[in-house]
Amino acid sequence: MAEEKKQVMKNKSIIKLVVGITLISIGFGLILSSVLVNVKQHIEQDKLIVEFKEAIEASETQEEAFTEPTLDNPAIEGDVLYNLRIPSIESENPVREGISKGVLADSLGHEPGTAYIGEKGNCVIAGHRNYTFGKFFNRLDEVQVGDEIYVDTKTGTRKYIVKEIKVVEPEDVSVLESADEEQLTLYTCTPIYVATHRLVIIADPV
Repeated sequence: MAEEKKQVMKNKSIIKLVVGITLISIGFGLILSSVLVNVKQHIEQDKLIVEFKEAIEASETQEEAFTEPTLDNPAIEGDVLYNLRIPSIESENPVREGISKGVLADSLGHEPGTAYIGEKGNCVIAGHRNYTFGKFFNRLDEVQVGDEIYVDTKTGTRKYIVKEIKVVEPEDVSVLESADEEQLTLYTCTPIYVATHRLVIIADPV
């Protein structure tokens, strides 16, 4: 009887050990997976920025003029449109056309149907708050009124000054509304990791 009891206890200990090792392995796998995803995102993001700048340099050498997209001649989903820089939060990200899952996986996205940089109207750009500090719109909540935003296009750079910051409900589509004059609107989920609302940054051109 004593031997049977010892064997049962031994079996329970083995089961606990196996379960513990399994849970640790799963946790390690999730962490590793997250790291690999972030690394892939960083590589793709940097690649888009480099390709964007190289395309501009090549055009200048070959004296070929770029045609910027407009509401009347919109870009195709996935096209690299701009390079958006926010010095105050050390942020630099490529902007592509569209807000699909594939587009927002490695860049910011221009909201289809809204104005483009340089034309009258509301140019709306969305982005995730990536888990890696400083990437995408992770630090957008640190932006303050008066901060500068630069958008490098294929034909030049536009400078904007933040004039308004607000938090809205996810159902609030007012951020997509058109404007009488040129305006830049950035938005992302907030609070970070919880994402119950939308953080909106509105800026005017200089």
